[in-house]
Amino acid sequence: MLQHNRVIVLRTVRYKENSLIVSCYAQEHGRITLLVNNAFPKGKKVGLNVYFQPLAILDVVYYYRPNAEMYRVKEVTPTYAFTSLHQNPIKLTITIFLSELIYRTVREQETNQHLFAFIENSVQMLDNLNNGVANFHLIFMVQLSRYLGFYPLNRWSPAEPYFDIKNGVFCGVEPAHGFVLENQTSKQLSNLIDTPMLKPELLTLNQHQRQMLIEAIASFYRFHLGSGVRFRTLPILIQLFE
Repeated sequence: MLQHNRVIVLRTVRYKENSLIVSCYAQEHGRITLLVNNAFPKGKKVGLNVYFQPLAILDVVYYYRPNAEMYRVKEVTPTYAFTSLHQNPIKLTITIFLSELIYRTVREQETNQHLFAFIENSVQMLDNLNNGVANFHLIFMVQLSRYLGFYPLNRWSPAEPYFDIKNGVFCGVEPAHGFVLENQTSKQLSNLIDTPMLKPELLTLNQHQRQMLIEAIASFYRFHLGSGVRFRTLPILIQLFE
């Protein structure tokens, strides 16, 4: 049976000589895996592999079988023409990190239209963004946690200046469990939570502050999703903004 679906590319692995295994987040059915045959044709012909860039938004037609681990692609059509996402080196590095972030944290194989729309809109925002690009991934990480079930409660105040990683709240004294951010990073996290995705330039951060924040948010993710969650592209992203 043929299935039509819109997908966002998260990860690709070359399979055999000319095929591609693609992990996607789909508008219908959540996480799915696609098999793309003849992705790397011989000679100078352009192959289907060019469509499957990180966070590419595609309309696909594939052969659907219940309980199958992979679905073989019949047709693929790009749905959004990116202007800078894969050409701008900074945006490309952020894109690769965000695709890994979603790949490692969003595992559900069920439809979530709100999450799909959030990711799709965010990718298009990043492509069109001119200012504050270096802060975009920070805002995305915080907003994604809303869909993962551990969005931080932002009630920072001078009386509650510490962020409790375990409970996702700001508190007045450092908790005994020790999973806490120091007060300066906590305040910056509070500012980050309040920053709209369309206005990342409103967040004023230097290189050190940005590094402290992303490491803090990554720790927040690991605490709530399991210590095994590691982002291999994170060091590259940190190095980019040094």
